[in-house]
Amino acid sequence: MRVMFAGSPRVALPALSALHASRHDVVGVLTRQPRPTGRRRVLTPTAVHTQATEWDIPVATPTTTAEILAAVESWRPDICVVVAYGRLLAADAIAAVPHGWWNVHFSLLPRWRGAAPVQQALLAGDEVSGVTIFRIDEGLDTGDIAASAELPLGGGETAGEVLDALSQLAITPLLETIEQIDTGSLVLSAQQGEGTHAGKPGPEFGQLDWSQPALDLSRRIRAATPEPGAYATRSDTGQRVLVTEGRVSSDVIPLAPGELSAGEAGVLVGTGNGVLEVMMVHPAGKRAMPAADWYRGLPAGVHLRA
Repeated sequence: MRVMFAGSPRVALPALSALHASRHDVVGVLTRQPRPTGRRRVLTPTAVHTQATEWDIPVATPTTTAEILAAVESWRPDICVVVAYGRLLAADAIAAVPHGWWNVHFSLLPRWRGAAPVQQALLAGDEVSGVTIFRIDEGLDTGDIAASAELPLGGGETAGEVLDALSQLAITPLLETIEQIDTGSLVLSAQQGEGTHAGKPGPEFGQLDWSQPALDLSRRIRAATPEPGAYATRSDTGQRVLVTEGRVSSDVIPLAPGELSAGEAGVLVGTGNGVLEVMMVHPAGKRAMPAADWYRGLPAGVHLRA
């Protein structure tokens, strides 16, 4: 089949690689436009753009429906596979591809429809995640399901680690779905149950409020890692400190929310309920380091604010 691929970040690469290695023909790639990155704000293409260029696959970076339709007319795909593309599709763009647009979504729909299903699953303490392959319609992740696969969550994974695992898990059901579309044997099923929404995290998503329970804070750290990053601020300098690893501690000591104390392996932080042991931090202007090393360099009496 002639396959058009729509995706942008690194997490979309396993699906693109699998399609490129399959018997199907990837005729073109849609991706987001290059964005300024780094301190020098250098325009940088997406990970998908870079990989497609290396494979000599045509790339388009449309910003309008008309430009999407122009790409469809030029490449004449039979189907389009979408993985973390980052754009909503208009009805006429959906209708322009003969066998439809098929989304690889990183949750078990209808749970966690939207832009950040993995982050919201971790924040909610879900014990299982997964991938769903579904046909895109005009709703927000509401289309009929072609295939799905589950991924148990162990309670310690970050959002980045779960996304990496799900991107690999999606390959087999995606390729099977395309084969079934090609042979006309695909059977779809409607989504069952009430949906939940996973909106895109804003810059405050990673803010650590030490009045919350330690369990909730540990979940937020995992959900916000690596992006947008979980953080607090030093009481003395006001500098932001990224917290990249933390867990609920079994220590029972009287610490006020945000108060610090040396732990057995990390730094103990008081919370609204229980104690959080911070293992790794990334202070402003410095390298990432074990939290115990960072703590030893702090003046006496410093605590963390939200």
